[in-house]
Amino acid sequence: MGVILLTSLTVIIVGVTRLSFEARGSRSRVVIDSLQPSCSLMMDTMDRQFDQRRKARQDQGPSRSQSAVTQFDLFEPESTCFSEERFGAESNTKSPVKRYSAYGDGPKFVCGVNVIAAKAQNDTIASDDCLVYSIGSNNDIRFEKAVHTFMHGCEIHTFDPTLTKPFIGGDYATFHPWGLGVDGETSENQKWTSMSMEHIIKKLGHVNRTIDILKIDCEGCEYSTMPPVFELIASGQIQVNQVQVELHLPRNYTKIGEFFQAADNAALRIFHKERNPLGGSNGFKAVEYSLISESFLRESNAAVVCPLQAASKSGS
Repeated sequence: MGVILLTSLTVIIVGVTRLSFEARGSRSRVVIDSLQPSCSLMMDTMDRQFDQRRKARQDQGPSRSQSAVTQFDLFEPESTCFSEERFGAESNTKSPVKRYSAYGDGPKFVCGVNVIAAKAQNDTIASDDCLVYSIGSNNDIRFEKAVHTFMHGCEIHTFDPTLTKPFIGGDYATFHPWGLGVDGETSENQKWTSMSMEHIIKKLGHVNRTIDILKIDCEGCEYSTMPPVFELIASGQIQVNQVQVELHLPRNYTKIGEFFQAADNAALRIFHKERNPLGGSNGFKAVEYSLISESFLRESNAAVVCPLQAASKSGS
């Protein structure tokens, strides 16, 4: 039975579960919200606006521009995460990590850090503990350090088959010299064989686990590796709450639109975009994107907009 709270503005019923059926494009889904009606209404309103922004972008169709400078211009953030932050450590050393003080290429924009941290520390949901995949390392462990510090309890796995020196982040993550890609496909230099995301998840015993953060920076492999991952998400075979990925300008510009079409099919929203000047040419050749699942965006935003609800849920 819900608790009724009276305010000067509205009557809020806590603990009411709403079951709603939504159909978006070709996707139909069942969404179960344990939100107050007023909070759920706000989330629904934002969802509709986010949907409209995404549709406006989709209606533009593929870019006809032949200019390399403008290829990423169409793909702007269409949603807002109220708790987004640049997340990472200031350095690769073992110095203390300070929140909100990371800059540069290693840290990434993440949504709902506190929501993920609460999940990592909740012993009652051990079957679905926090899980983070970091694909592509080059021994830059600033992201892993921050996850270990501020999401303490998260299980962190770092993947990179190209390292020529020992992995230095063993205090923070479990390292695997594996490359994400098509099962059995060898690299151009024939030095390593790739594995599909489905294969990696099974090999690590993570079937039916939610990947809270999938960070990927593989210097151009994203167009071959990520669409199959998006297909797994869209089909319900795996669940990923958010993706931080660096896109590099491909020779075939149509790959950019195909990438985002696959992300749309997986019900992922763009919530942050940042040009990376280290990618050359004033940043138009390498762009950092942050994508988030529709359901986790609702959860993260509700934790900010409806803190009473979040406190009630965490204490239950």
